Amino acid sequence: NVGGAISPISDPTTYYQASVVGLGFLEVVKNSGLIVLALSVVTSIYTQIVFRKQLIAVKVSAKDVARFDPKLAIKNRTILNVGLPLLLLVILTMILKDSLRVWTGVALDNAAIVVAAAFFSLWYFKISPRKALHEFVEWETIFFFLGLFVVVGSLEFTGVIKALADWILQLTGGDLTKLLFFITAGSGILSTFIDNVPYNIAMVGAVLAMAKAGVAVYPLWWGLNVGTSIGGAGSMIGAACNVIAIGQAEKEGFHTKFLMYLAYGAPLVLINCLVAFTILYIRYL
Repeated sequence: NVGGAISPISDPTTYYQASVVGLGFLEVVKNSGLIVLALSVVTSIYTQIVFRKQLIAVKVSAKDVARFDPKLAIKNRTILNVGLPLLLLVILTMILKDSLRVWTGVALDNAAIVVAAAFFSLWYFKISPRKALHEFVEWETIFFFLGLFVVVGSLEFTGVIKALADWILQLTGGDLTKLLFFITAGSGILSTFIDNVPYNIAMVGAVLAMAKAGVAVYPLWWGLNVGTSIGGAGSMIGAACNVIAIGQAEKEGFHTKFLMYLAYGAPLVLINCLVAFTILYIRYL
């Protein structure tokens, strides 16, 4: 979950925030990315301490390791040989799109880059558009985000987003240190219990409203980005990847109770929020 904040193409929340605010790829990596690396170390240490008994109890035989052959997972080498370079080209183009705009005057959006690669893949692998639309397009995800944008647009039009920004400013007195702590820790805690995508979209509007009020919001963008990613690990419903992982675990016979997951995840969220706030405070305030 934390890794979703490392770049604009790592997570929907980071992508949305970067595209709306105008944050460059390398700009996100240099700010959120460095914090993510620190939080990854903290998370690894936390996991080693909390699950030390379970980890010690795991025994892996040399025969099991010897039987493992990653090559067996490759079903079609043509797709691998063409798809992997294409994927790397897409990522490289996303990284260099700001430089390409300066050099060529052509502005590229991440969505346009990905769609172009998708159409090339359909043509190269001779996949019919009808089959692609039926089997490969995640319509639920598309309509989910369409609905979110409608809801957030409605909230902005009715003044709810501005009211939220005014309430946060009133609560913190406009003090940047309090704002940074509120945004970072609050995002982590709230994203534990509600999906981080709609929360992030709403808060981006709130922070933009603060910027219009004259608040220096640049540090807040990184607190919001990292905070929402941190909170995704706090509970089973905090992020889509949690739901997928827990669902797969259930299929494999491993049942996880909500409160048990929360008991392990919530302390990690609090620790990571404090670490992230400390780094942001030292760097920007």
